[in-house]
Amino acid sequence: MKDYIKVGKIVNTHGVKGYLKCIPLTDDLNRFDELDYIYTEMDDVKRKIKDVWYRKGMVYIYLENIEDMDTAESFRDTYISILEDQLRKLPESTYYLFDLEGLKVYSTEGKYLGNISTIYQTGANDVYEVKNNNTSYLIPAIKDVVKEVNLKNNIMIINVIEGLLE
Repeated sequence: MKDYIKVGKIVNTHGVKGYLKCIPLTDDLNRFDELDYIYTEMDDVKRKIKDVWYRKGMVYIYLENIEDMDTAESFRDTYISILEDQLRKLPESTYYLFDLEGLKVYSTEGKYLGNISTIYQTGANDVYEVKNNNTSYLIPAIKDVVKEVNLKNNIMIINVIEGLLE
């Protein structure tokens, strides 16, 4: 099985031709315009993108060999994905969300706080949920708090500002 990077979740069909209605799992909605193909994880098939359009924050995508409503319906609640070689190179100090999930989080004083379990995209800034056993913290992804991200060593260093861990 390939190491997929999820870019959308199929939540419904659209019309009778087999369009898939997807929740995008990328903060760059127009990212799909740059892709020639995606993978349907359910059946591990590489599929050419025949058409894509957007409405109200959703992606509507028409894929090769999914050309009727019944076939499209069988893909509901599954994911469309890409492979790592389809990723764009990001500017310095920016990261893919999947790279941050699971990072060990430490305070600037060296105290282990937990691992990033979930990332919430709130619009203003992302929020990292850091879990350690039965304790959970919500950490805003802002410069005053996130001081270092070291993907090589799988760690994030944060500045614990007043009230952050309460």
